[in-house]
Amino acid sequence: MSRLIEEIVEITRWTGSIRPGRDWSTVERDIGTVLPDDYKELFSRFPSGAFCDAIVVANPVDARTDYPRFLREDVLGTLEILADERLEYLNGTNYRLFPAEGGLLPWGGDGQGGMFCWLTEPADPNRWLIAHYNADFREWFEYEGGVVEMIWEVLTRPGGDNLLRRDLDHEEPIFRVPSTYAGERLGWIPNPEYR
Repeated sequence: MSRLIEEIVEITRWTGSIRPGRDWSTVERDIGTVLPDDYKELFSRFPSGAFCDAIVVANPVDARTDYPRFLREDVLGTLEILADERLEYLNGTNYRLFPAEGGLLPWGGDGQGGMFCWLTEPADPNRWLIAHYNADFREWFEYEGGVVEMIWEVLTRPGGDNLLRRDLDHEEPIFRVPSTYAGERLGWIPNPEYR
């Protein structure tokens, strides 16, 4: 997996690093499951941010991440949203929610109202599939690979033939830390803790 991570680093021209704030065993204990190795390896190199402005992820081990908020909103809050029958996210699916066996466990979003989850079976997290809820289509799509492979494919195959079902040809294949758009003249300005 390291080879693909190195390619992602090269494609995105990423030169930064994370600021360790906690270890993966703490995160896994708090979430209640072991997480896939590729995800942990990738986010031992990249902080919170967005790949190609299309895959948005909060890094739970980076000190700049508000960890209680990550647990409360990104994990538990997303599970509550998915469980709300009025919102119909799971209508017509056989999906369950984590911690049920094989349940959806959220790990990121697509910046367009969609979300990425792992399907938490089999027992080996390195074999989990990814389920992507696409808000435009109002349906779920599955990806038979890990987080690193999926990000690499989105960065290297920007046309509409990707898990996102979205043409990203106009997007630069970069990684952007949490930032605020300050208009065309100034562009994206990283949040203070990332400067």
